[in-house]
Amino acid sequence: MTHLRHIALSVPDPETTAQFYEKTFGMTRVGTLHHDQASGVYLSDGAINMAVLRYKSDDTVYKDGGKD
Repeated sequence: MTHLRHIALSVPDPETTAQFYEKTFGMTRVGTLHHDQASGVYLSDGAINMAVLRYKSDDTVYKDGGKD
């Protein structure tokens, strides 16, 4: 059976979102991203990895609805 290992969320405030997941679910911060297209925080609980990202433009995201 396949297991979920990575989740990426587009959020308006990665720092606040990361703090919520750290406090509520005991996730650990494992990295940060500072790029011209996005910024964010990487979290893990040892089994699931999560990226909470703020994209800087709709052009970065290739889905209907854009970054929001």
